[in-house]
Amino acid sequence: MFEVRKSIKRFRADPDWVYRRRAQEYLAGFDRGGYPFSLGPDGLAIRDLLQGRFHGVEVSLFHLLAWTRRGTTGSAANVASTYSVAVLPLRRALPATAFTSSRLSWCTREWKRRALPRTTGGYKDMPDLGTHLIRCVSTDPDFATLLNTYAMERLMHDARLGWRIEADRMIGWTQGRKTYEDLLAMTEMLVAIIDEFPEQAWSWPDEGRGYRGPSGSP
Repeated sequence: MFEVRKSIKRFRADPDWVYRRRAQEYLAGFDRGGYPFSLGPDGLAIRDLLQGRFHGVEVSLFHLLAWTRRGTTGSAANVASTYSVAVLPLRRALPATAFTSSRLSWCTREWKRRALPRTTGGYKDMPDLGTHLIRCVSTDPDFATLLNTYAMERLMHDARLGWRIEADRMIGWTQGRKTYEDLLAMTEMLVAIIDEFPEQAWSWPDEGRGYRGPSGSP
């Protein structure tokens, strides 16, 4: 925690970055029905939102508090888990797809929640795609197969990284409250993954079919 506080202090003093301690309204831009937001069925809050450019790309970094009600009736209490999130743009809208490290799946038990929002329409769980290192869910299995490589699986597994495509942006996440330096390292991994997308992905005919945005609008 001390390292996180020091990191926040360093970046708050950097004029190239914009910092907000609380930014609840920022949640309105996401569909809460998909990872990592679906991991807080009993409430969500954003803390330590940092926005700026990184290697020429606009990025948003933040900590997400996700509450889950635990316990038996009468003794249940809301318990908050913390996740670290990085959001960066894509060239265009792509089919809704979520890849998650199996190590992250195991430690968060997040498969009890939806990987993709209901607004994406029908999607397929693909437990046999690739190896045991990742789990994938996609509205377009052929598109997900196109993206998957063993190198990406290995990178995600080692980093306990999850990511999903929401229209024209990628949302990457991991467990715990990380420093901004750690979040920027995660952002570099996401950039590397995007850079390895085959050119065919950027001309995929479905153009993110089924995703209607958090309020149901295109």
